[in-house]
Amino acid sequence: MSAKGRLPHLPYVLLGAMTLVSFGGPFLIYVVVRGGSSAQWPPDRPLEWITIALVFSLVIALFFACVTIGWWYPGPRRTKGPPNG
Repeated sequence: MSAKGRLPHLPYVLLGAMTLVSFGGPFLIYVVVRGGSSAQWPPDRPLEWITIALVFSLVIALFFACVTIGWWYPGPRRTKGPPNG
């Protein structure tokens, strides 16, 4: 048997960050929006808008990174011809 190389940690870190932002982001938005002078929509403070934009930007960036991770870490090289053994 041949020893396989170690798997990179970045895909797992990206997946964990995506999970954290996807589940924690709406709660963060809720807490920030509820803390303002008016709890109704639309938010009235720049901090609320910045938080919403930051959470959405993080979700989009991490989603794009998770989807394109295959471009960063290509699989094993495939050679032409029959497989050995």
